[in-house]
Amino acid sequence: MTTKGSREIFIITGESSGDQHAAKYVKEHLLLNKELYFSGIGQESMRDEGVSLIYNSEDISVVGLTEVIFKYHKIKSVMDLAKKYIYEKKPALIVLVDYVEFNLKIASYAKSLGIPTLFYIAPQVWAWRESRINNIVKVVDHLAVVFPFEYDIFSKFTTNVTYVGHPLADDNELSSDDTNYHNKKYDLGVFPGSRESEIKNNIYTMLDCIKPSKGKGPDYSNIKIFYSNDKTKKLLEKMLPISLHDSLKSGKDRSEIKQCKKAITASGTITLELALLGIPMVIVYRLSAISYLIMKRLVKLKYIGLVNLILGENLGDKMIVKEYIQPKYHDQVEIMAELDKIDNDTEYRDRIRNKYLEIRKKLKPGAAKNLAHIANKLIF
Repeated sequence: MTTKGSREIFIITGESSGDQHAAKYVKEHLLLNKELYFSGIGQESMRDEGVSLIYNSEDISVVGLTEVIFKYHKIKSVMDLAKKYIYEKKPALIVLVDYVEFNLKIASYAKSLGIPTLFYIAPQVWAWRESRINNIVKVVDHLAVVFPFEYDIFSKFTTNVTYVGHPLADDNELSSDDTNYHNKKYDLGVFPGSRESEIKNNIYTMLDCIKPSKGKGPDYSNIKIFYSNDKTKKLLEKMLPISLHDSLKSGKDRSEIKQCKKAITASGTITLELALLGIPMVIVYRLSAISYLIMKRLVKLKYIGLVNLILGENLGDKMIVKEYIQPKYHDQVEIMAELDKIDNDTEYRDRIRNKYLEIRKKLKPGAAKNLAHIANKLIF
């Protein structure tokens, strides 16, 4: 319950990574002001930090346009729930973390009520629909961006933007160890994504890309498949044969991830995490056919993996790891060859890992703390 005199901050996240970033922010803000009360829509990391959740966002975490359509009614009902809560409680501030389409609608609604909004991990207009920036800055009171190039883009349109740094730069668990590559426990880590639609689109394709062993078919004996939360674990258990259930591991167990020689992964924050852990990877990503055709017309970047967007003079002009989007059979053969090259070409592996070190230098620490100070100014 909100205590007398306390100020309420309402947070909305849609994905596992955003939930974890939001939780770190809550922890930092409570160090500034112990009287704050946090509520929101999120997942277990926010709940663990004491945030009172009105809905678990695992149920509405989707990617792709057709995937959103299939869950439209559920997403709409959660949005109505959020609006009702905001109208009744009138929080002092709304912190929106990623989850762009949903959160921008909430920002617009909050604006109509005179409630300030702080957008953390800003809309990726640099990837597509850059023309929307004017609309974004009209409804969002302050943007907290996590990459320097994002600041350069948004600062052309508003002064209410701050480069706070990247939350992964503060994660002490995200460091590579000195274990010899060939002495690591697992040949491969598989990261099919944190959302139900991603997993359904990616997991079978990824498993098909594992190099056959002596002509006897795929070798699944020394791989680990990483899930983001209990819901995605149950989904994978439902989709995979019982023989693979022992291969499932929590994606929050960094000590296990570090034991992977290499990885095959969906796009997203996980690509940066793997880079900071020093694990060579191949990005494999599949959308529904209709979503892909629409996105192909809108997305203007050559690469989609964050790990391939940070270095270079211009956005996305310096590829670090291979990407295969909507892979066909011949792409699967190439992916097998790429995984084999990572295993057997020491010089190639070292080049990838050296680029990872450059990425680490680019990421500024202090994101959660900096965000807490901005939020504090907006409510006092």
